[in-house]
Amino acid sequence: MKALVLLAGGLLVYGLLGLLLGWGQVSQQLVAVGWPLWLLAALVVATGYGLLFVRWQLLLRGLGHPLAARPSGAIYLAGLGLIAAPARSGEALRGLWLQRRHQIPLRIGVAATAAERLLDLTSALLLLAWGLGLAQQRAALALVLLALGGLAWLFSHPKALRRLERAIGLLPLGRRWHGLQRVLREGVQALAALRTLLLRPVPLAWGLLLTTAVWLFESALVLHLLHQLGATVSLEQATVLRTATSLGGVLSLLPAGLGTSELTSVGLAVLYGAGQGTALALTVVLRLATLLLPSAVGAMSLALQPDLQRLRR
Repeated sequence: MKALVLLAGGLLVYGLLGLLLGWGQVSQQLVAVGWPLWLLAALVVATGYGLLFVRWQLLLRGLGHPLAARPSGAIYLAGLGLIAAPARSGEALRGLWLQRRHQIPLRIGVAATAAERLLDLTSALLLLAWGLGLAQQRAALALVLLALGGLAWLFSHPKALRRLERAIGLLPLGRRWHGLQRVLREGVQALAALRTLLLRPVPLAWGLLLTTAVWLFESALVLHLLHQLGATVSLEQATVLRTATSLGGVLSLLPAGLGTSELTSVGLAVLYGAGQGTALALTVVLRLATLLLPSAVGAMSLALQPDLQRLRR
């Protein structure tokens, strides 16, 4: 049912954008993309997720719970079926799957997912700073360092986490909300587990490098697509477009960033000189390659693993 609602919302958003910008021009631009570029987009996204799986493995190892590539890959692929959840929070279910299948504490999988989002945000802000220029770069770098410094302070003081856990226990929630208290406690324990990564910066450093490489690969794809469609942009502008589009969708807390991602992508492409039809065509290609394709692969993987499917429900 949720998938149908999301699909209906997507059709509504693209239908409205098509009416505003003209479907005739958009369809011509989509034809101009050509099947080799569609294949290239799929290959770039697949390569990116391959690198992100390596990041996932490094994070699990850094948290003290390494897992062989095959069983870990089965869980990682199934998690791709949940990337449309607001802020990609659905991927935290990998923690439950790791616990049920491999007796890895739930907090480890949740901490690894939280570390992934933290690395995504840090890398995106750094690339945005690079793409926007020197003046903006200093401000963005200062923001990143301030955020990281605050997180480091929090994770280096376990007493603060213990106080938070005690405060959760004192919440005036009845037996009906006992499950919520348990989830909140698991969240606090996941924050404590993240401190392990801060004390072992090598996995985080490699994770940041891999994350940045994926952003740059996808930015190069945006650059190539826009050139193919007749728009002239620089790699810096393509990087800003790709990272800002993804951040806008995540920060909106809407399923799959529906609406905000599209408006950000179209708006930035037009700002950088692309035609309206070109901008919407680019957005369609990006959304199909970076959202629909991995979601479909993840859904297929989830369907082939009945125990994970039951746990998801």
